[in-house]
Amino acid sequence: KEGDTVIDVCAAPGGKSIHVADLLKGSGHVESRDLTDYKVSLIEENIDRCGFANITAKKADATVLDKSAFEAADIVIADLPCSGLGVLKKKSDIKYRMTKDQIEELVQLQRTILKNAVTYVKSGGTLIYSTCTVAKEENDQQVDWILENLPLQLVSLEGCIDEELLKNTDREGCLQLLPGREKTDGFFLAKFRKV
Repeated sequence: KEGDTVIDVCAAPGGKSIHVADLLKGSGHVESRDLTDYKVSLIEENIDRCGFANITAKKADATVLDKSAFEAADIVIADLPCSGLGVLKKKSDIKYRMTKDQIEELVQLQRTILKNAVTYVKSGGTLIYSTCTVAKEENDQQVDWILENLPLQLVSLEGCIDEELLKNTDREGCLQLLPGREKTDGFFLAKFRKV
């Protein structure tokens, strides 16, 4: 909603951050973070191109806790590094190099980032977790881990996504898009409220 503070922890090239800044209609603030100078420069290019004043880019390692952001955000977007198994159509080489061990390493990386990201969310605020994969370890099983280990609860996606997509949700608060079903790449998202 207008006036919200939003932190996008792994934001490059900044598309989601830019979209949120637009939805805020010039109010609030979006802090669009990523790990390297190069990725931050991509975000800055998009900010400059779109001309929004309510968004800034920041170099930050999402695996390192930022105590200055403790309970600072109404919404945290955690579109995290993943195996990319949902975008094989665009990146077919992934299927030849991704291993089970690498997926497990990514799951642990995601958990490290999520432990930090949840501290940035205000009580009652929202954390959006998303990936571009269809791997259950990074999606449904990760949601189970979140619910067991972090002060978060799933909340309905009703009113947030198209009604047609809601019909395909297997679990309240979660959406798995599949290439053969939705005519899109494979993506996953889950919406949580901090308790």
